[in-house]
Amino acid sequence: MLITVSPEVSAQMRPPRALYPKGFKIGNSLGRPGMRDLQKKVLRDALELLTQNTRPGEAVTIEYPEYGEQYDPPRVKKIG
Repeated sequence: MLITVSPEVSAQMRPPRALYPKGFKIGNSLGRPGMRDLQKKVLRDALELLTQNTRPGEAVTIEYPEYGEQYDPPRVKKIG
């Protein structure tokens, strides 16, 4: 079972099952820090894939609107 934020790269490894939480950033494959309910949901969805017959190398894409609704990415202030 693989949870990936780069499905194209992961497809080359042909994992037996893969979940792609659409729009998640590198380092946030389960959700942003502090988003415990979302993290549990993503993990449960990934574990649910173990009961499904999936094709190796294909990632199942699931959208999680709450990933973007609660948090905005931090903004970097320009110096000078």
